[in-house]
Amino acid sequence: MRVLLADKLPPYVAETLTEQGFDVVDDASLSGERLNAAIITHRPEVLVVRSTKVSSAALPSGALGLIVRAGAGTNTIDVAAASAAGVYVANCPGKNSLAVAELTIGLLLSLDRRIPDAVADLRAGRWRKSEYGKARGLAGRSMGVVGCGGIGLAVLQAAAGLGMELHGWNRSPSARGAVLALGGTFHDDLPSMLGACDVVSIHCAATPDTQHLANAAFFDAMRPGAFFLNTSRGSVVDEAALAAAIEGKGLRAGLDVFEGEGKGGEAEIDLPLLANPGVWATPHIGASTSQAQEAVADEALRIITQYRDTGRVPNVVNITPRSPATHLLVVRHTNLVGVLSSVFAVLKDASINVQETENIVFAGGRSCIARIALDSAPSDAVQQELDSLPAVLGVNLVPLGA
Repeated sequence: MRVLLADKLPPYVAETLTEQGFDVVDDASLSGERLNAAIITHRPEVLVVRSTKVSSAALPSGALGLIVRAGAGTNTIDVAAASAAGVYVANCPGKNSLAVAELTIGLLLSLDRRIPDAVADLRAGRWRKSEYGKARGLAGRSMGVVGCGGIGLAVLQAAAGLGMELHGWNRSPSARGAVLALGGTFHDDLPSMLGACDVVSIHCAATPDTQHLANAAFFDAMRPGAFFLNTSRGSVVDEAALAAAIEGKGLRAGLDVFEGEGKGGEAEIDLPLLANPGVWATPHIGASTSQAQEAVADEALRIITQYRDTGRVPNVVNITPRSPATHLLVVRHTNLVGVLSSVFAVLKDASINVQETENIVFAGGRSCIARIALDSAPSDAVQQELDSLPAVLGVNLVPLGA
């Protein structure tokens, strides 16, 4: 099985895959048209990327069956196009949660204690103890997290260690129990939580639903002088609205991500927001610790190996949670060549589509049971035809979702 590593990964990833018998093409410089051309030339069965974008143009290669995002978000991959091409997309969720949470807390401390400014002044030979001794402190203040997934919960746990009061909001109420378990308050209403907190940290995936979630109304609901943190995705924040809130309400922001941020490891950028004295920022390094990168790399290796060895994909993001099938056809049959092809031929003639299928062999290898998910119910006549096929031992039809 050929694997194309199209992004910078720890060296041991390529070494381990090679040792395990994979044919590895390792080229972290690939992107855009060069990536598309490499997929056509090398015909990999697995593509691994980090920040490299994978567009629909990269998908026509018939060999490609799996794209692994060595990270959590899949917004850089055209998942819809991959699904249409029958290509699995998998990610490595939760492996960088602690790293992002650590940077979030680092930005929070920087906002409160103005650490970067103090360092800059000292390096410039300026001793300004009276200026930098005006921090408010964090113990007893309230931390609100927007998006209580793995990273958001890790931020709340870290904030608890600082003696902060915990608040959480999540689109799904399923996070309520986890927030309560940390001793926090779970809010069903986002504006009410924003108004209750001295610090608001946003941890949402980049989706159409979260585009500019932090907008003018969001910032209007926050307390004057509050801290705002974003280490998730730049697209979730309306930066013009944030700049207005910094100017009009005295908000201060700690940001690791931006709209229009630089690409790759080195780039020139021109973002007016970063010149705002109310903004402390880092260059999208939330997940960039050795611990996090190794954990993500190990998970990517696990996904690739399991795909080769079992045909199954851990952490797949583009499979329908529940099959659209309406009925399950259960066929007991002897373990002979061509039995299932005969079953499928009858279903085809009846214009019944197979959504999913599984064939289980009994001990001894003489008989099997096939579980075939269908998009409609076969008629009694079709069932009788199936039951009369040579080597078919019995047929049963089970309605799904009843």
